[in-house]
Amino acid sequence: MDHDLVLEGAVVTQRGTQNLQIGVRGGRIAEIKRQGLRGAKKIAAPSSCVIFPGFIDTHVHLREPGWEHKEDFASGTAAAVHGGVTTVFDMPNNPVPATDVRALETKAKLAKFRGLIDVKFLGGVDSRLSLIRKIRGLVIGYKIYLAETTGNLRTPHQRLREVLAAVGRTGRPASLHCELQSILDRRREELAGQNRPDLHSDLRPPEAEIESVRMVLAAKGRTKVNFCHISTAGALGLVEESRGRSSKAACEVALHHLFFSRKYMFRSELLKMNPPLRSESDREAMMLGLKTGKIDFLVTDHAPHTLMEKQNEGACGVPGLDNYGNMVSWLIGSQGFAPETIAAVCAGNQARFFGLEDRGSITVGKRADLTVVDLKAPEKASSRLIRSKCGWTPYEGVDFPGRVRWTIFEGRRLMDDFELTVSP
Repeated sequence: MDHDLVLEGAVVTQRGTQNLQIGVRGGRIAEIKRQGLRGAKKIAAPSSCVIFPGFIDTHVHLREPGWEHKEDFASGTAAAVHGGVTTVFDMPNNPVPATDVRALETKAKLAKFRGLIDVKFLGGVDSRLSLIRKIRGLVIGYKIYLAETTGNLRTPHQRLREVLAAVGRTGRPASLHCELQSILDRRREELAGQNRPDLHSDLRPPEAEIESVRMVLAAKGRTKVNFCHISTAGALGLVEESRGRSSKAACEVALHHLFFSRKYMFRSELLKMNPPLRSESDREAMMLGLKTGKIDFLVTDHAPHTLMEKQNEGACGVPGLDNYGNMVSWLIGSQGFAPETIAAVCAGNQARFFGLEDRGSITVGKRADLTVVDLKAPEKASSRLIRSKCGWTPYEGVDFPGRVRWTIFEGRRLMDDFELTVSP
């Protein structure tokens, strides 16, 4: 039987990495065999390539509506395709926060019209807890901010148990930004008047994250929670300890917390984000945690701002979607990660935790979302290569060992032999 597409090469499956053929028909994986598949189109991935399930990034800020000068669904999803990402979860802290049916339906329509890949949404949580149930059908989960953010979305720690219980009744997970606002406020007063490149790391110290995570674990009950962008060894230790008590808890690490530590802030004025860059020992703990399965998801926390906003206003956040595949090649080629570990932390764990049963592994019947990374196609990161509307990368000048060669979404080649076939 002929397929629409046959992709062959080193395939990461649930049984390990094997040389296989994948037959795609009607946007789904129809057949997997060692040889003999026929197709209208064929991709023979070179031996330097590894075929992964399409990457799933559970933490991005695509900025639309409201901040289209930074990013929009077209440019943001083009950046995702460039990085091998086929599903993204968009955050709710737009200028008009995505907390009600109207705001989320507006986002969904824009993403469907402009987006190149699958965009899921996390619903914002504010003081109107009755909205949590009303938006359930429009969201993949809920985002709870325990520190100040755009849109007046901060949940006071005193209300945490009540808010988590309300989310738990929906059956959806809660993703949490964990920093204790009282510690941030105190440090702002203590360090007033100081000015040095790494000051931001001291304004938001490790204990703000650690104590916030401790409070969430004490308050979560049976609610399924994901700790966003974990950046400290102390917080990771608390999450790992809770799992020994059968806690429904996952955690994620952002690309930049794996690659940079706070010393890099002396080299670039652009490396300011929340939570901030940490010590080298914290960075090493994040790397080990990801490699050993203590950290579940590899995310970008893609948060684009224009260069002017970064340089003149000190805006917090960095882009990352364009460089996701580059970082995967670095983890495998320079940090000793196995392809099977990458498949888990970039796709499989996300699909299982958030209930995306139609993706996350290369299995017959799943969506034909596939990412092919060429581990021996070196690329120097450059703003010239960036598809994100912000037009810059925190990895400027970094020599990566590889990059994404093909990004296949529902059987369609959106990135074909290093070139995007679609335009934002």
